[in-house]
Amino acid sequence: MRLEGRRALITGASRGLGLAIARALSREGAAVACMARPGPELTAAVDHLASAGARAIAAPADVTDEAQVAGAMSKAVQELGALDILVLNAGTWQGAAIAETSQALWDHLMNLNLKGAFLALKHAIPALKERGSGTVVGIVSIGALVGQPGSAAYAASKWGLRGLLETAALELKPHRIRVTLVYPHQINSAGAAIEPGPERDRKLDPADIAELVTLACSAPSHVAIGNVAIWPLAAGIRDSMR
Repeated sequence: MRLEGRRALITGASRGLGLAIARALSREGAAVACMARPGPELTAAVDHLASAGARAIAAPADVTDEAQVAGAMSKAVQELGALDILVLNAGTWQGAAIAETSQALWDHLMNLNLKGAFLALKHAIPALKERGSGTVVGIVSIGALVGQPGSAAYAASKWGLRGLLETAALELKPHRIRVTLVYPHQINSAGAAIEPGPERDRKLDPADIAELVTLACSAPSHVAIGNVAIWPLAAGIRDSMR
């Protein structure tokens, strides 16, 4: 197992991509803490992982609330024994043209997509430094590489996340903590299975991205995987995105 003995915390891990990442890391031997809002969905996610043989714990917190993040992070690190991996996955998408973007929508996306990542990273850094090495993976978006009409607030939050993580990579490198930015495009977020055929080439499954995250976390300690874009074979990617 590539991650035997490692301890990981994943934000937004009660469902979807976050849960897929927790599942992939645990299959490689990592103990996982799932950070998400408290409730039955988080409980079910942890139970699902545990039933598959994983060492999994809940880290209930609203990632936009610093007191909750700090408390959940501290408790998770104490229960796991240490922290080797942080995956910043919590986020959402909502679209609107600039002139139609409400302040409430702007604040919501900035709080969840950017502030939430900042708070989790801030409160994970002491534990990562204590280990003397570690891996941070941020789930960004193709929207952080090129502007997209109708999604100004989302794009701004993801460009901000990109800036946060690229800065973190420089600050944390002296501590042997590496930072990977993953830019996915066209995720099958609905979760329904896609049958072989043309549609299969147009969507990524969460498991596809989770495997890439696992690769970044399990790379040799002298290797840092930086900015990685991942998209389905048939996606229409413009040259400016490459």
